Amino acid sequence: LEWTGLAVGRRTSAASTAAVPALAATLPLIPGPSGVPIPSQTYVDNVMTFYVGPNSPGGTLAPQVVFTPEGLYPITGVKSLPLSTSVDQGLTIVSDTLAKLPAGTTTTVFGYSQSAIIGSLLQAGYVPPNSEYVPPKFPLPTIPEGLRESISFVFVGNEMNPNGGFLSRFPGLSLASLGIEFYGGTPEDAYPTTNYALEYDGFADFPRYPLNLLSVLNAGLGIVFVHTKYADADYVTPTTVTPIALGGTAIELPTTSPTQRYLFMPTENLPLLEPLRLLPLIGTPIADLIQPVLKVIVDLGYGDPAHGFTSAVQPDANVVVPFGLFPDVSPLEVLSRLVSGIGEGVSDFVADFGPQGSLAREISAIALAVQSFSLPALSFSLPTPDEFINGLQEGITAIADRVSFAIAGLYAALLPTADILNAFLISLPAYSVNLVLAGIEQMINGQPIAGLINAIGLPIAANVGLIATAGLVGVLVWAQAAGAVLDPALNLTRPEN
Repeated sequence: LEWTGLAVGRRTSAASTAAVPALAATLPLIPGPSGVPIPSQTYVDNVMTFYVGPNSPGGTLAPQVVFTPEGLYPITGVKSLPLSTSVDQGLTIVSDTLAKLPAGTTTTVFGYSQSAIIGSLLQAGYVPPNSEYVPPKFPLPTIPEGLRESISFVFVGNEMNPNGGFLSRFPGLSLASLGIEFYGGTPEDAYPTTNYALEYDGFADFPRYPLNLLSVLNAGLGIVFVHTKYADADYVTPTTVTPIALGGTAIELPTTSPTQRYLFMPTENLPLLEPLRLLPLIGTPIADLIQPVLKVIVDLGYGDPAHGFTSAVQPDANVVVPFGLFPDVSPLEVLSRLVSGIGEGVSDFVADFGPQGSLAREISAIALAVQSFSLPALSFSLPTPDEFINGLQEGITAIADRVSFAIAGLYAALLPTADILNAFLISLPAYSVNLVLAGIEQMINGQPIAGLINAIGLPIAANVGLIATAGLVGVLVWAQAAGAVLDPALNLTRPEN
């Protein structure tokens, strides 16, 4: 990275006539995201191509894969680790990996989803409370002193994204029953960091104004349809990750420090409409008809220029922005976007029925599938008695296994459901009381109107955003349980790895 070269330069002679040292090749450390403790070679190749390589001007050495637990109960399975425990273990593993590197090694720690949380907490010098993965059993998780001038970080889908990360939007919240700590934001300026976020990724681009329920639901579905795509070469391209100034489409957001780069990558379609687009033939035209207007409403949940509102102020991306009540945007701009959205939606809807539209493409694909379909050749012979008995035994065992896995999958969903209800009934009310008290404190300190509004409005906004998101997670858990009935491989009771 540019700043790595500057750091190297600072350690050389200050004489003005000294030669500029060559940039050292970077050693990348590549852990996986939540649910992927052992990254595949395809994953490693893609993140190197899209994210690590472009931020390593001196070139890269062979990447070192780091195996971390990456559990996110209940999303990654009923028997997987909760987030806080998984992060504690991951911190120790990544810290131990760094400790084995020679001092001065130019190193980039990559982080995707949960591994971005681990990298952020390493930057912050976070010590897990009440954890067994700290002294005296384990060394303190830290960045070795010998690497502090040569290390940098590249994050994607970061839940601790200071403006948009799900774990930074709600300061001070803890959902104990689910093992989720809201750690806050990635440090403002601790180490050189490049952070990529896809628009509407519900973990890295969560709405600032959660009273906007459509925006929250859109972000929740973005966890499924967007957050999982950062390492997908069919979704992300070099243009996607390249800043507009260099010919790409990524928006480089303002920051308070030149060592902090935050890139925002627009998403073409609203995740909220992806289920509608799954309907054959008519789904995409209907989604295209309503998307331009719906997008304006969804974007009001963010209320900033990155989401299309030029009349608003874009916050510095490396500074924590907690949730609020109402966006500060021009009503005239909102009205203008809504009106233009109506015309755009009608135009897109009509185009879908044209010769190059979605309907023609789907019909062509169906026709091609029908043409290539053929019945397999049938052959039949009577089994021998031994073959018949063996086949019957195998069939009975397979049926029993299938029924057992299906039942286990269904009752396994009860525990996450109970834990989500626990969070609704205990953790959220406690958080709401704290928000009310903070509003009262604001009133006492000379801001009576703002304090009163916050004391009433912020608890409502927090509950709308968090209950809707947790509710979607609950739906996902039961959808996985239903899938286990149809396919034992989807059984929630199986540990991830």
